[in-house]
Amino acid sequence: MRLGVHREDSGMSFVRNAWYVATWAHELKDQPLPQTILSENVVLWRGQDGRVRAAEDVCPHRFLPLSKGRVAGNDLQCGYHGLIFNGAGECVGAPTQETLPDCKIRQYPVYENMEMVWIWMGDPAQANTDDIYDLPEYHQDGWGVAFGDALDVEANYLLLCDNLCDPTHVNYVHPSTLGNPDEINAPVTHEDTSWGVLTERLTPDSAPTGFVASFGSHDGRVDMWQRYLMYTPSISIIDFGATAAGTGSWQEGGDGRIQVYSCHFMTPITETRTIDRWLHVRNFEPADPSVGEQISDQFRIAFAEDKEILQAVQEEETRREGRFKIGLDLDESAGLFRLKINRLLRAETSAQAAE
Repeated sequence: MRLGVHREDSGMSFVRNAWYVATWAHELKDQPLPQTILSENVVLWRGQDGRVRAAEDVCPHRFLPLSKGRVAGNDLQCGYHGLIFNGAGECVGAPTQETLPDCKIRQYPVYENMEMVWIWMGDPAQANTDDIYDLPEYHQDGWGVAFGDALDVEANYLLLCDNLCDPTHVNYVHPSTLGNPDEINAPVTHEDTSWGVLTERLTPDSAPTGFVASFGSHDGRVDMWQRYLMYTPSISIIDFGATAAGTGSWQEGGDGRIQVYSCHFMTPITETRTIDRWLHVRNFEPADPSVGEQISDQFRIAFAEDKEILQAVQEEETRREGRFKIGLDLDESAGLFRLKINRLLRAETSAQAAE
């Protein structure tokens, strides 16, 4: 199977009618924040009322980025000649003249959830905050939350998605943390879902991985699971954990059960750059922040290994553009996910053509 992304003649290669994470909520303070998302320059700011707003990062007068200006109450003031724009993209102030200039900049719907600011890059009329991803355990007692980093990867976002549809790579890329020799030939299954693709690998009666050995209380064999929930266009939730062998399953129960949701929110910056903001939610020692930081330290090792691999792949893809890739059985899950992305791209292109 050859992995690929469909590109229409318009050059569209990003799904725009979707919610993406624009930034961590705590990064928005009293200054405007510039971000590039889907190759568009955006400015975000938090108004005096606490609400977040977003607009294209340009003043229509001399094209100075508005992120070079300042927050003025709930609005944004250009740092060149003082034009003021509100959250709807309307010019509401022009200090040097009585008549407001007839101009407007694009505004983007935004919403805060799970301590992240989400942005809608497509048709504002289709933006529905009910569609924003939410992990129930994030809000529940008995679960600890730890925030990671914004991993900057010089690779196309679909290469990251490929990687997060694929449990088989962990033995070779992450041997010291997530890998397990007992898993090398364990079967991998996948399922087409309404929201994306689910890929599973269950490893009963096996030696614990380095991660499970570090954070679990097991002194013998374990039943482990890896469930990769890949949501279109670019959210990955990895549900993994272990119980004492023969005592439970990924669904429930189990002696010494440990379970982690490793959450990745990937935002395409350009065709060859992606920001992966990650956090994790765990069912053990939820009130101890040092445990969350210890987990993050192990994840940083693993994600740095992923980054090195994916950037090398991107570099060779660019150098060898047009060369055919061989396919393996393990590509089926990632291939299905790319097919679903292609369908979304075609649907958006068709809708644009109809308009």
